[in-house]
Order: sequence, then C-alpha cells, then structure tokens
Amino acid sequence: MSRIAILGAGATGLEAALYARALGHDAVVYERGDVGDNVRRWGFIELFTPWKLNVTALGLAALSRVGKSQPDPEAYPTGNDFVETYLHPVALALGEVVQTGIEVVALTRRGMLKGDDVGGKVRGQRPFRLLLRRGALEQEAEADFVLDATGVYDNPGFVGDGGAPAAGETSLRDLLDYHLVDLRGARKAEFAGKTVLLIGGGFSAATTLLDLIRLQKENAETRIVWLRRSVGPAPFPSYPNDPLPARARLTREGNRVAADPPDCCTVIAGAVVRSLSRERGRLRVGLRRLETGSLLEGGNALEAFDVDRVIANVGYRPARDLYRELQVHQCYASEGPMGLAAALLGGNTSGDCLEQVGQDPDALKTPEPGFFIIGHKSYGRRSDFLLRIGFEQVRDVFSVIERDPALDLYHNPPARSTPVARGPTSHR
Repeated sequence: MSRIAILGAGATGLEAALYARALGHDAVVYERGDVGDNVRRWGFIELFTPWKLNVTALGLAALSRVGKSQPDPEAYPTGNDFVETYLHPVALALGEVVQTGIEVVALTRRGMLKGDDVGGKVRGQRPFRLLLRRGALEQEAEADFVLDATGVYDNPGFVGDGGAPAAGETSLRDLLDYHLVDLRGARKAEFAGKTVLLIGGGFSAATTLLDLIRLQKENAETRIVWLRRSVGPAPFPSYPNDPLPARARLTREGNRVAADPPDCCTVIAGAVVRSLSRERGRLRVGLRRLETGSLLEGGNALEAFDVDRVIANVGYRPARDLYRELQVHQCYASEGPMGLAAALLGGNTSGDCLEQVGQDPDALKTPEPGFFIIGHKSYGRRSDFLLRIGFEQVRDVFSVIERDPALDLYHNPPARSTPVARGPTSHR
C-alpha cells in the first residue's frame, strides 16, 4: 500500500482518489478551497459535452453508495449541476479522504535539493515532503507518490503584448475580470448600461461576447468594444458536422458578429493592449497594432479610450511554483510536462478537442520519480483538454504506479472496492 497525495478536488483529482482507494492505497486529496471550486466559478455555463463524457464507472458507483441517482447520460449539465450532482456526492463517498481548506504550500523531496541525484536512483527512494497550511496552522505530511491535479483556471494570463502584463495592468488587476462572468444573473447589474472592453478570441470570449450583446438588447446604453489579436472575419474555428451543438452555435454566432458587428459593438482586430490606467473612475486603455507595433489611430480604433469594465478572456497557464524544487521538465511553449507536450504536438488531429486521445502512460512521467501532473494542468496553456482525457490519465498513472500496463479498472473493475469512508492515517 502506497501513500498517495492528490492535489486538487476537481473531477480529475477525485477520480484519482477513487482509483487509488479501489486499489487499496492510502490516498488523501488536499484542496485549498472546497470541492469543485474552480468549476463553481463558471458554474452558470452549460458544458459543451453531455454527462456521459464527464463521468466514469467508478464515479457512478460512488453515487450509488451515497444514495444518489445517476444523471441522464445524454443531458448537458451546467458547471453547477456537475458540482452538485456529481463532484459533491463523489467527495461524500470518499469521506475523510478529501481534506478541504488545506493548501499545499510547498512540495519537495525529504532531505534533497532540486539539483541532488540528477538521473540517479536515490530520489525515488525518498518520500515527498508536503508543507500544508490550514488557516494560520502549518504542518508537514509525507507521500510516496504525488499527483498534481490543481488545474489552471486559478491562474489567468495577462492582456499585454506577448502575454506579459500591459503597463499598469498589475496594479489594476483586481479591477479586471479574467474569468467568465455571469452576465445573465449574479453580476448582470454591474455591466448593464456600461462600456465594456472584451479581450480575447477563444470560445470563452465568444460566450462573453454573445452575453454582452444579449445584455445590450435589455439595456440600450450598454456598449461593447471587442479586442482580439487575430484578424479576419471568422476568428472562431468551425468543424464539419460538429457533434457539439453548443460549440457550433458559439462558432456560428460569434463569427457573424465578427464579420458584421451590431451598432453597439466596436470590433478591433489585430491589436493588443499597450497600457491601462485609472482616470476619474474609469479605465483608460491604450492599444498597439500587433504587426507594426504602432499606436492605433483614427476611425473607431483610437490610440486610447475609456471604458467602465474590462473582461479579459485571454486564457490560463499552470502555476509552477508549487513544484519548483522538484525535477520537472516542462515544454518551452505550453508549459506542460515535456513528455506529454511532445506527444500532443506530434498528434495528428484537426485541432478539434474531441479528437484528443490518451497518450502512452510513459508520456505522463516526469524526471521526478513518482510525481505526475494530470488533468487540465498537464496540458499547460493548451485549451483543448477534455475531462475524459483526465480520467484516462488517472488510469495510466496507476498502471505506472502498479507496474501493470494492463491495469484498467474501467474495463476490469475490482471484485470488491476498498471501503473509502475511513480517513487516511499517514498524511495527518
């Protein structure tokens, strides 16, 4: 029985705990906030994919153990549905295995520095040391294996040229919204009747764009400035016979706005934010052309203009400080673990996330023995991660831990699952 520390109580982290406990390991999940916190932040959004692509046999069995019914496999849940109907019951089934309100402050090898025993065998024989924090109390724990499933949604990018902060952005960061905003519900009043700058060119930006236009129909004073790096009339990729109707709708309606924006919306393509400042209660935004570096002048795109609010849907990146003292080889482009990043870059797909397939288990290994990055964080800055891939990663990681390439609990479940309601002992 190994001591397995799992960081993050999202879908992939909880699945890893189910898998570990089914195999008889002493597993514990450390979650800084509450179960599914990051999902809650976009909980008002409906998933592109139906329930059947976002659950596993182990998870559905956990629902049954706590008396919860299974969701309709063909229905499309919102993020809040996913948390309430699936993640919370799974965590309940896991009992004290899931430790919420505990932040993992640092992760190291006991008695070893980052540069010790490079390529050797000693590191793998030493346990991991975790520094934990609950409120003002700090304590240590040890583990034989660590699975980092903390995701990326908590670490958004910047709006400035080249992905670095624009001048003034860091001091104003608290005034900008870098995540999806509930423009139909809880925060509607904050944006109604305001001039809103939307930055971004992905599906999150498309979601925000269409919600802002809907808001303007309800409040005619609402004005939208949409800034994106890409040029051309169709920034959102389309897929022939797209099996995901919500994605197809976003593509169709988002590209329609890009090609023929309504009067309430000014579209600025091929430009980035140069500066941000606060003047008389509003945000002044300076822009720069992407290709030439020159300031934007004339027409609808001025060198600087004032807005009331900024929504920056500019993507997310993995937080790496947690394992900075471990030997982790990361991709120079995506910041995902190098083995997996190389496998993904070499994949033959059209860019459709549905074409993503699980990689060889060895691709999930890092130079640090026993340390694995799984879930969305394993994809680094890439946005094409699917929950289904995270579940496959869990299976593959445990085939490595168990040294059994044929291990697959999804197709060959154990005859009797290990009880999971009792709490872990060696991590306290």
